[in-house]
Parts: sequence; structure tokens; C-alpha cells
Amino acid sequence: MTVPTRPPNTSRPYPVADNSARGPESEYTANGWVPVIIAGVVAAFVIAIAGVIAGLVVVNIRESAPQAPKPAAAQSPATIPAAAPLTEAPPIVVDTAVVDHLDPLAVQRGVVRVLGESYGVADVREVKCPGEQPVEIGVVFDCTARVDGLRKTVTVTVTDRDGTYEVSRPH
Repeated sequence: MTVPTRPPNTSRPYPVADNSARGPESEYTANGWVPVIIAGVVAAFVIAIAGVIAGLVVVNIRESAPQAPKPAAAQSPATIPAAAPLTEAPPIVVDTAVVDHLDPLAVQRGVVRVLGESYGVADVREVKCPGEQPVEIGVVFDCTARVDGLRKTVTVTVTDRDGTYEVSRPH
């Protein structure tokens, strides 16, 4: 059995729609592309907004993640100023909202950060601070920490109603 074939049309090898039967309204206009262009612009806008939102989420996650202390091998002696010993650490703001009590976990992370960044102490472990310390100017309390393998005490002093505090050198 053979399939019927027709000879190829060399003048028009591909089928072309015949628009002559439709009448004068079948002329080509650019209006057919307007919805396509609008859809493309809207899609690009939606993708851009989604990218901005995803970027903000990533930045928020990175800023809220706790920072690990740097290992001792990563610090060189040149980065720790020996000629200008610090007597007080720069203040740390716990939160911008008004709070009644300090978060002990946040204070413990702050103590590790201050001891590492301000005092150059690389090996700080097992920081314990008392809970429910009020956010009042002049409140002083002690936290214990294991510094270079030895049990030490640091004094934390609240300096304002926003939860800013100072951390002393380990003693």
C-alpha cells in the first residue's frame, strides 16, 4: 500500500493562510504585539521585585546569624595593638526597642565579641551571665567565662535605657 503524495509546489513550498477571504479588516497591525510586550514588561517587573525581596531576606538572614569567633591562628600579632591597651570596650546595643530586661544569651554573645574584637582575646568559651538583668543606667553584674582555659570574670555595666552596655577586661 502506498501513501498518496502530491507534487511539491515550488512557488510556495510551505502552506500559507489565505487572508483574502476575511475581508479588509485582516490587514496587519502592530496591535497584535501590544499584549505580548505588556506581558513581557510585567513579567520582568515581577522577576525584579522577587529578586529584591530574595536579596533582602538573604541579607536579613546573614545579619541575624551569630558570628563565630575567629580562630587563634587567623589573628596575627600585628592586628592586636600592644602599645595602646584598652580600658573599656566600645558599647554594644542589644536592641533598638525599649526592653525591660537584658537577654542573657545576647549578652553572652556580646561578651565573646567584645573580648575578641576589643581586647584581642581569641579563646573565649563557656560564657555565663545571670538572667533577668534590668535595663537601667548603672546596673552592674558579673559574667564568668573560660579565657585561655582559665576561669575569669568580666564586669558588664548598663550605660543607657536602650540596652547599651560595656564589658570590662577579664579579671
